Parts: sequence; structure tokens; C-alpha cells
Amino acid sequence: MQSSAYIAIALLMGVAMSIYLPMNSSVSRYLGSSIAATVTFYAVALLTAAVVLMVSGQHDAIARIGQVPSYLYLAGFISAFMILGTTFLIPIIGARRFFILLISGQILMAIIVSHFGILESPRDPITFKKILAAGLVIAGAFLSTG
Repeated sequence: MQSSAYIAIALLMGVAMSIYLPMNSSVSRYLGSSIAATVTFYAVALLTAAVVLMVSGQHDAIARIGQVPSYLYLAGFISAFMILGTTFLIPIIGARRFFILLISGQILMAIIVSHFGILESPRDPITFKKILAAGLVIAGAFLSTG
């Protein structure tokens, strides 16, 4: 697959994220609980992932689950709090403000993760141009949140 296809997939994932997180907040309103909405979300996600795993023929990968460093399973813990936070915050601060702040935080952390190659990420050193670009995006985000 060419890199332009990867870029398109990443862009589509951003579009999907902008839809599915507010959808989960809507589930929260119907259920009257952001926690119940998160449990529902993860139940459907688990079922979907299990079906995809079985259909892909990669079910033998489960046997290697003990080889994963335990600290990496914190991603599931973080994911749960991301969804809980989303279902709680979007109804309060709105989707636009939420996503602007979410993306600003992602940009800041992505610069650090890439610079140091954290979690086996390819190293991409910080440059003045990258700091300026991130600063402009974040400044725009904060101007827009008012």
C-alpha cells in the first residue's frame, strides 16, 4: 500500500473519530450514565474485534498474550478513561471545543513521542518548523474555544 493510501486511511479515521465519540455521548444520554455507555461501547467493540480476529485467521496470536510487557496493557485503562471522558465532556463543553482540545493535546504529545522514539515510534526530531506549526495549531485551537 502506498503512503498516500495510509494518509487517506488516517484522515478517514479522524473523520470516524469525530462521529463515533459524539455517538457514544448520545448513548450516554439515552442510558442516563456515561459509565453504562462506556461499558456498552466496549462490549460491542470486544465482540467486533473478536469476530474480526477469528475471520482474519490470526486467532493463534492470543497464545502470545503473555509475551506483551504488562505496562502496555495500560492502553486499555487509558482507552476506557478516554471514552468515559468523552461521554462526560462532549455534552458539557460541546463536540467542537472537545475535539479542538483533544487534538491540541495529541499534537503536543505526538511531538514528544516522535522526538524521543517513545514506545518504538520512529524517531522524528523536533525542529523549529514543527514547533512553530504546532504552536499555530494550538493557538488557533485556543482562539476557537472561546
